[in-house]
This record gives sequence, structure tokens and C-alpha cells, in this order.
Amino acid sequence: MTGRYLAVVLLLGAAGGLVLAIVRTRLEPEVMQGALVGGTLAVAGAIAGLLLSAWGFDKGQTQFFGALLFGILGRLVVYGATLIYVALGTSIDPLATAVAMLGFHVVFMILEIHFALRRLRAGSGRQGA
Repeated sequence: MTGRYLAVVLLLGAAGGLVLAIVRTRLEPEVMQGALVGGTLAVAGAIAGLLLSAWGFDKGQTQFFGALLFGILGRLVVYGATLIYVALGTSIDPLATAVAMLGFHVVFMILEIHFALRRLRAGSGRQGA
């Protein structure tokens, strides 16, 4: 089941990249770079979050919530550090980076919640049988 969710994340990331490729002539290079950086980081964060969640489901509650917390905090640190670096150290548009990260992150968070709920339902069904 994890593979399907990872495939959806990769497909959505690729679709976002395709949209950027289509509209690249209308965007400034700095905006295009920011959108690519933000989208790529959001895809990487979603993949890491899904893998951590999948790992934690077979463990106890402490390990599961630890993995969940590490995934959330890890993404916040990476996103924040990236935005600081982009804003202070590059010519990449920080607003485009932030918007792409946030937009993809929201979509991927919905997928992760759906993934968690399905795994929890599947786990409770097995225990009750």
C-alpha cells in the first residue's frame, strides 16, 4: 500500500513539474527556480514522511509518534532553512519557493493523512478478526 502512495506523490510532483515546463516562458527565471526548489523539497518531504509513517505502523505507539514527530519537525527545519538560504544567499525568488512548498505540502499532507487512516483501519480490522 505504501508504494501506491509514493507513486501518487511522485506523479503529483511530476505533474507540477510539467505545468512549470509549460508555463516557463511566462515566468521569470528566478520564479521558475523557486517553484522547482519548493516543489522538489515538498516531494522529498512527503516521501520521507510516508516512509517514516510506514515504518512506525509496525512498531509501538512511542516509535510511531516519534517517527511522526520527527517527520513533521524535520520538514519544518528543512523548509525553514531552505527559505532562509534562498532569501539571503541566492537570487531565487523566496516567495515562489514558499508558495510551491506550501501548496505541494498541503496536498501531500492530505495524502499522508489518508494513508495513515487507511493503515489504522486495516490494522484494527486485523486485530479484531
